[in-house]
Amino acid sequence: MKKMTSMLLCALLLLTLAACGSKPASPAPADSGTTAPAESENPQNELKYPEKDITIVVPYDAGGGNDILARILASVAMEKGYFKGANVVVENQPGGGGAIGQTYVAQTAPADGYTLLTFTGSTITNPILKDVTFTVDDFSIIVGCNPDPAVLVARNDAPYDTLEGFIDYAQANEVLITDSGFGTNSHIRGLGMNTVLTDNYSKPLKLKAIHTDSSNMQLTQLMGGHADVSIMTAGECADAVSEGSVKALGVLANERSGSLPGVPTFLEIGYEGIVDGADRCIACSADVPDDIYQYLVEEFGNLCASEDFTKAMEEANMTPASKTPDEMNAYISAMTEKVTKLKDYLLAGVD
Repeated sequence: MKKMTSMLLCALLLLTLAACGSKPASPAPADSGTTAPAESENPQNELKYPEKDITIVVPYDAGGGNDILARILASVAMEKGYFKGANVVVENQPGGGGAIGQTYVAQTAPADGYTLLTFTGSTITNPILKDVTFTVDDFSIIVGCNPDPAVLVARNDAPYDTLEGFIDYAQANEVLITDSGFGTNSHIRGLGMNTVLTDNYSKPLKLKAIHTDSSNMQLTQLMGGHADVSIMTAGECADAVSEGSVKALGVLANERSGSLPGVPTFLEIGYEGIVDGADRCIACSADVPDDIYQYLVEEFGNLCASEDFTKAMEEANMTPASKTPDEMNAYISAMTEKVTKLKDYLLAGVD
């Protein structure tokens, strides 16, 4: 009996030990609201850009519309922490009616997204009219940020104060018209204005061109009495007009300019078809890697759509915008077609 009892006790002890050695599965932890990062979120896969200063090349002297635009973009970008807080530097590279700075961005600077360009009409006209080594296809548009109507302005002591007075005077007397360089937008605007007045209204003007290198030089020519009139964008001349340094005669647009509300349009005076202006963009080399290019498109798009950019532009008498690359490429195609039609006329050396 004692032997049987001992055997039963041993069996019970073995069962107890077995039970203690096999733990039940732990219950699943409650959802903490966090998820482990997926492999695709590995920091090693993040875009390592920018890692140094971003430079915006302005292919003109300081003080013009392109320069003002670039400095506003740089200021807002750094103040509000765009581009991951990277510095944005403005570098003026004037010469050749914009061609020197444009060539540098297209072909000399590394195509790494750190060297950008204020892209204007001369980037379109220079390859058509000049012996340059780049074309518009060497650039990729990032954002369109400054549509700017053209304005006919005159030196303060010019013997006319109205658009009608200027047209009457210029039919009988030679008028010196200054522009930002042969074949640039401002040069072509003067030719276009005179063509419409001649062909549609039988009012040919006696205009003689004085070619300079920038809009800032155009104002200098006017204020110094070395030229009589110029066709500039509203952003380039509004401050000088408001300060009384030059006088505005007419806007080449269908509607008045917000920065020069007191100046009538050519259309108001009765002249249809005299509509022109700039549509400034930011561009980079077409060889910039696609991931960096797409980042630039998104970041500049957000910057240019911001209230901070809009306010800064309006305070500088500039028109703000945030246009897509597709929108700007349509403008570039239309501009290319227009200048190509004038190519033979311009290359004949007619001012």
